[in-house]
Amino acid sequence: MSPVTQPIPDSEILALLHLYRDWGVDCTLSEEAVNRFDSLPAPAQQPHESRPRASVGKTPASSSASVGLSIETAPDFKTLEHAASQLPDCILARMATHYVGPVHVPGAQLMLIGEVPDADEDRSGNIFAGATGILLDRMLASINLDRTGMSQTPALPWRPPGGRDITPIELKLCRPILERTIALCAPKHLVVLGTTPTRMLLGETTQLARVRGRWATTTIRGLGEIRLLPMRHPSQIRASATARRDAWRDLLTLADTV
Repeated sequence: MSPVTQPIPDSEILALLHLYRDWGVDCTLSEEAVNRFDSLPAPAQQPHESRPRASVGKTPASSSASVGLSIETAPDFKTLEHAASQLPDCILARMATHYVGPVHVPGAQLMLIGEVPDADEDRSGNIFAGATGILLDRMLASINLDRTGMSQTPALPWRPPGGRDITPIELKLCRPILERTIALCAPKHLVVLGTTPTRMLLGETTQLARVRGRWATTTIRGLGEIRLLPMRHPSQIRASATARRDAWRDLLTLADTV
């Protein structure tokens, strides 16, 4: 007699799915190991005849190029978001809770570039949500600046599964999204907060500790050369007195410019 199994409550199933998402699980596996080499069918004998011509269609490369062109030429943020969601082989768009889009303040001279979205930003869909935003507002207020008068965007619009590190391929895929967002906002200066956006705009091997607090120049497609100031992200300064001193010096550099 087989044991009677009790149905699993929907709440427990939902909690398990949330756990899988937080852990970065992006595929399903069987509960038992499967030996794929057992009972392999014998290869079918192919008849010796001419093969029909393959139909001409979009290759993955041409599809990727088409999406890339749509991102680079997007006339507005809504079109840009749609084009970004079509990126082939980009798991970030499928796994994130929200697309964390930009905040555009027309005519703003300063634009803040944040890090990869954290859990608060992913849940709300808003950049600098939660404690990070509160700390950033206090930092800016110390030099008489208000975030509401600045355009803002994250380095990339999706949080990676489980908050894992971004891969070099994902950084390369998402840089055109960041560039187009900056071009549409058209600021005069960029304030770049954190390692990820610094490397996206100044090079993959750039070390934030070596460039922070000094104005640099980068080129944005559709906008041209623009000055940027790399700084520590607010989340990096909470537990380090040294990082807080660095952040204060960087804020003074920003205040001297604006």
